[in-house]
Amino acid sequence: MNRYGKLLFSLAVTAALLAGCGTEAPASEGTAAKEKQFASSDENSAKTQTAEPKNQEAPPVDEQHQAGGGQSGATGDEAASSRPTTSLSYQVGNQTVTGTATLTTSDNQHFSLYVLDGWTLDAEEPHADVLLHGKSFARIRLLSEGETNYEQLAKEHAQAIDANAARQQTNGLPKPFADAVWYTAQADGATVHVIASAQPAPMLLTVHAPRNEDVLGAVLAMAATLQKH
Repeated sequence: MNRYGKLLFSLAVTAALLAGCGTEAPASEGTAAKEKQFASSDENSAKTQTAEPKNQEAPPVDEQHQAGGGQSGATGDEAASSRPTTSLSYQVGNQTVTGTATLTTSDNQHFSLYVLDGWTLDAEEPHADVLLHGKSFARIRLLSEGETNYEQLAKEHAQAIDANAARQQTNGLPKPFADAVWYTAQADGATVHVIASAQPAPMLLTVHAPRNEDVLGAVLAMAATLQKH
């Protein structure tokens, strides 16, 4: 090969090498770009997965209670259910009725008694409590040691309601009221029974009820269980 031939051969080899380098560079840049793109995609995916729990909504309150998240405590009904109960029988007209009664303590006077279902015991004034049932009620006032004239107490309270108040026979009343003093009076469509008794504790019992309602037997059944503290 002559000198010109060698020169041409050298130029051809150099051109081929340059062409190869030019082709590989863009390919390397493309590969790097793809790797950067994949890395960026993975990074975004990781950020999304990390952020997702923050966007989760809390379950409704009802579901939290169903799952055991709600608080529970003793209610008034639960407190009442823990108190002693008994069965009380009493007369309504010519019929004997039996009901369940719960032991209840007065917050106003020093006594407790069994209160029939449907009735409530509430403080009325410093020295009186009242049993309530619909439009009927019975006032209980414990008497002091000096208040021993039961005839006078019952008569005066009854006549203050109705001047024509009449004394009634107590031999038909249940024990322990057989020896009590009992007056009845009429006022504003209601019958009022005023009973002063030494048993089961010295008390003045005043029962108000509509004339068409007979609650005296129920009241006396509850009052008979009274225990002074």
